[in-house]
Amino acid sequence: MEQRYLDSIEHALAGALERIELPPLLGEPIRYALASGGKRLRPVITLLAAEACGSTSADAAPVAAAIEILHNFTLIHDDIMDRSPLRRGQPTVYQAWDDATAILAGDTMMGIAYQLLSEHYPPAVCRQLVAECSSAFVEVCIGQAEDLAFRTVPSVTMDDYLRMIGRKTARLFATAAVAGGIVAHASHDVLTALRTYGTALGMAFQIRDDVLDLFGSEDFGKELGHDLREGKKTFPTLSAAACATDPDDRAAFAMYLAGTPPRNRDEIERMRERCRRLGALEHAESLIAHYLSTANAALESHLPPTSARDRLCALARATRNRHL
Repeated sequence: MEQRYLDSIEHALAGALERIELPPLLGEPIRYALASGGKRLRPVITLLAAEACGSTSADAAPVAAAIEILHNFTLIHDDIMDRSPLRRGQPTVYQAWDDATAILAGDTMMGIAYQLLSEHYPPAVCRQLVAECSSAFVEVCIGQAEDLAFRTVPSVTMDDYLRMIGRKTARLFATAAVAGGIVAHASHDVLTALRTYGTALGMAFQIRDDVLDLFGSEDFGKELGHDLREGKKTFPTLSAAACATDPDDRAAFAMYLAGTPPRNRDEIERMRERCRRLGALEHAESLIAHYLSTANAALESHLPPTSARDRLCALARATRNRHL
C-alpha cells in the first residue's frame, strides 16, 4: 500500500487528538490503542473508494480517520469482553491500564470520531456519514452480543455464524467503503456496489482471522487458540463439527459446542488436529475465494477502471494471502 495513504490517515488521526485537550488518564490509553500497529485497512478502503469514485484522499481523510478511531473503540471493548491479553502483539488496553479506563477511553473515542465528521463535512454529507456510521455500530453491537451469546448455545449453525460476522466484522468494512463513496457524491448504484465489496471483503477477512487464530504462526500477534479457550463458535469449529462422523469426533464437538472449551494445551492441540483432519482449512479457503470474487466483481461491474479500483482489488488478494 502506498505510504501516502497511510501518511494521510496518521495526519488526520494526529490532528483529531491535538484538537481535543484530553487528560493523560484518557489521552495515553487512546494514543496507545491507535499506535498499536494496525494496518489501517478500513480507512485505506475509505480513501481508495473516494478516489475510485472521483474524489480525493484528502477529502476522505477525516472520515477515514473517524472510521479507524471507531474501529479501535470496538477493539478496546471487545478485548474486555473476550478477556484477550494481547492485541497486535501488545498488551490490550484493559491489561495495560484497567477495565474502567479502557471503557472510558473507548467511549471518548466514539465522541472524537463523530466530532471529526461534524467539523469537516457540509451538513448534507455529514448527515449521510453519521447515519451510515450509526447504523453500522448498531449492527456491530448486535454482532458482538450474538458472538457472546453463541458461547452457551449448542445449536449454533454455520448460517448463524455467517450472519453474526456479517454484523460484527463485515458491516464496518462495508461502511468504510460506502463512506468514501458518500464523500465523492457517488450514485446509489455505486454505493450499493461499494457496500457489496466491503461486506464480502469483511466476511473473508473474519473467516481468515478465525483460521489464523487456530492455525496461524506466533507472529500473528494474538494468543494462538484463544478463541478455543474462550469456547467461541468459529468457522473452523463449526465447519469441522458439521463434517464429523466418527463417534469420538462427534462427542468432542458436542461437548465443545455445549460450552466446554479445551482446558489445556494438549486438548487444544487435539481440537486443532480434528478441525484440520475434517477439512476446515479447505472449506475456509473455498469460501474466502467466493467472497473475494464477489467483492471484486462488484467493483469491476460498477466502477470505472482506475488505479484506485485496482488497489481495492489488490486488498482482496492480500486478504486471501494472509499466511498461516
